[in-house]
Amino acid sequence: MPALEVLGRRWYIGSDDLVFPSFFCILMRTFWVFILGSRFSSYLHSTSNKECNHPSLVLFYLATATALISLVLLLEILVMTLSMRGGIMQVEKRRAVPTLLHFRLFLFLLEIGLCVFGTYWCFVETGCDRDILISVRLVVISNWVLIALTLIGIIAVFDPFGGYHSDKSMNDKLWEKRFKSWCCCVGQQENSHGAFQDLARIFSSQFADVDLVASDIAVGLMIVSQQQHLAAQKRTDLHQMSFESECERYNFENRESRETFQDLTYFSSYALGAYGWPLFMYIHPITGCFNLCQECSLFGGGSDGSDNACHSNHIALKKLSGLEDNDILYTHFTSNIYSPAFYVAVDHNRQVIIVTIRGTLSLQDVITDMVCEPQEIPGSPGLRAHRGMVLSASNILAILEKDGVLERAFSLYPEFQLLILGHSLGAGTATILGFMLRHRYPSLRCFAYGPPGGLLSEDAAEESKKFVVSTVVNKEFATRLSINSIVQLRDSVLAAIQGNLRSKWKLTLDHILSVMRLRPIAEVLLNSEEEAPLILPTFDRAGEEEDQSEIPKLLPPGKIIFIHRNEIQAGCCSSYSGSHYDVLLAPNTVFDSIPVAPEMLTDHLPDTLVHLLKELQPIDISPGSHV
Repeated sequence: MPALEVLGRRWYIGSDDLVFPSFFCILMRTFWVFILGSRFSSYLHSTSNKECNHPSLVLFYLATATALISLVLLLEILVMTLSMRGGIMQVEKRRAVPTLLHFRLFLFLLEIGLCVFGTYWCFVETGCDRDILISVRLVVISNWVLIALTLIGIIAVFDPFGGYHSDKSMNDKLWEKRFKSWCCCVGQQENSHGAFQDLARIFSSQFADVDLVASDIAVGLMIVSQQQHLAAQKRTDLHQMSFESECERYNFENRESRETFQDLTYFSSYALGAYGWPLFMYIHPITGCFNLCQECSLFGGGSDGSDNACHSNHIALKKLSGLEDNDILYTHFTSNIYSPAFYVAVDHNRQVIIVTIRGTLSLQDVITDMVCEPQEIPGSPGLRAHRGMVLSASNILAILEKDGVLERAFSLYPEFQLLILGHSLGAGTATILGFMLRHRYPSLRCFAYGPPGGLLSEDAAEESKKFVVSTVVNKEFATRLSINSIVQLRDSVLAAIQGNLRSKWKLTLDHILSVMRLRPIAEVLLNSEEEAPLILPTFDRAGEEEDQSEIPKLLPPGKIIFIHRNEIQAGCCSSYSGSHYDVLLAPNTVFDSIPVAPEMLTDHLPDTLVHLLKELQPIDISPGSHV
C-alpha cells in the first residue's frame, strides 16, 4: 500500500504494518498495568506508607503511571484493530491510523517523561516497601527497553528524503540521494558518482510509479512463491513445460562433451578460491579461523599489496583451489566499483594460464551488478553487454596490461592456453574479458559458473557460444536476473497484492503455517471474488510502455549446462525425501523469469555448484589429480 504519512512526511512503513508491534506492546503494557495496579492498591491499604521519604510522590507516580499506561494500552488496542482491517490496497479502511499515531506520539513523549521521573525515584528512594521498589524498577527498566526499541523502529522506517515525487527529474534526484545514503560507506571513489546516476536512472524509470513499502513487497513475493509452488505441484505451469521441452539431455557419450564437463568440474574450485577468506570461513565456520591463523604471515599482502597483513586471502585461495605458491602468478584482492577482485595462476596438469574473477562479495560489487544497462563491448562492434561488467572487464584488462601479467606468464609458458573463468559477477566479467582478448589468444576459453542473466545481447550471446561454457544450478536467481525479469516479477508482485484482499498479517501467518506444512498452500491462496482498486501515485505513465519496449533483452552467455533438480515429494511433515539431478543443455532464452523460492539463493552459492559438479562427476578430477 502507499507509504504511511505522519508528521507531514512519508515513512518506510504501511498502516497495516502495526499489527505485530502493537500486539507486542499490548502484552508488555498489560503486564505493567497488572503490576502497578496491584502495587498501587496495596500501597493505599498499607500502614507502612509513611516510611517513604516522599509518600505523596510515590502515590503520584503509581497513580499516574497506571493511568497513562492504561490509556496507552487502549490506544495500542485501537491501532492494532484498525491496522488489521482490509487488504493491502484497501487503505481507506485504515485512514484513521495516522491520526491515532499523532496522538500516540504525544503519549510517547509523556511516557518518556514519566519514565525519567520513575527512574530517579525508584533508584534513589530506599525507604519504601521493598516489594514496591522491585516492582517499579522492573516496570521502569522494561519501559526503557521498549522506548529504545521504539526509537530504533522509528529510525529504521524514517525516509530522510520525504518519499515520493511525481516529477520524473525529481525522482531521478531522489533515487540518486537514496543510493548515496545507502552506500555511504563506499566513499568518494572514482566511479561512484557516475554509478549512482546510472542506478538512479534505472530505478526511477522502473519503480517510480510503485508506491509500496518493504513489507508489501515481501508479502507479494510470498504469494508469488506459493502460486509458483502450487502450479509446479499440479504441473499446470506452461512456462515450466515449455522450459523442459526446450532443453535436451547432456550427451555424456560424446567425448568432447564429457571432457568439457570434466574441465568444468576440475576448474570450479579455482572460482571458489577467488572469494578468499570470507568463503573459507563460511565453509569451515569452526576450524576456519584456526587453519588460516596457522599459516598466517606478517609480511604484507599479495603480489600487488592488496591482501591483508596476515595473507588470509592468499592462504584461503590456496586451500580452496589446491594451488601452490609457485602456481599463483598475480593477485588483486582489492575490489572497487567496476573493478572486482581477481587472480592469475598456472595449471601445469592442463597446461593453461587461468584468469579467475571473483563474484559479488562487497557493496562495490553489488553496485557494479546493478548498473545493468547495455553498452557496446570494446573491440566487438555491434555486440552489447551489461554496462557494469563491460567497465569491470575493461579495468581488469588495463591492470593486466599495465603490469604485463599475461605477457610474463606466456613468456614462461609459451605453449599454454588462456582460460578465463569466474562465478556470478565474475562469470559475466570473464565472458566480456574473453571477447576483448579473443583476437590476441584465438584458442581462449571461458567458463562461466552461475553467470548473470542480463549479460549479453542476442547476437553477442550467440557469438559467445564459440568460446564460453556456462553452468547453471536448478533455481538459482542470478542467471534469471535481468531488467526484463525484474519488471516481470514487479508486475507479478503488484498483481498478487492487488488480487488478494486478505490482511497482511493473515497472509504472513498463513505463509508461516504453509512453510511448516501445517496448512495447504491452496487454502492460503483462497481469496474473495471482489477486487480492490490498485492505488498507485498519479505519475505520468504515458511514456512507460514506450520505455518498456526499448528495454533490450539481455541473455546469459555461451553454451549452458543446466543442472536440474527433480524433487521426490515426501509426507506432510517433511519437505522432500530425496533429489535426482538431470544434466541438460539449455538454450539461452529460457532463463527469463525468476522463481521465488529459498533455493534461488542457496543454488547460486559457489560451494553448492562445486559440490554438485563433483557429485555428478564419476571420477576424481580435483586440482592436483590426473585424469
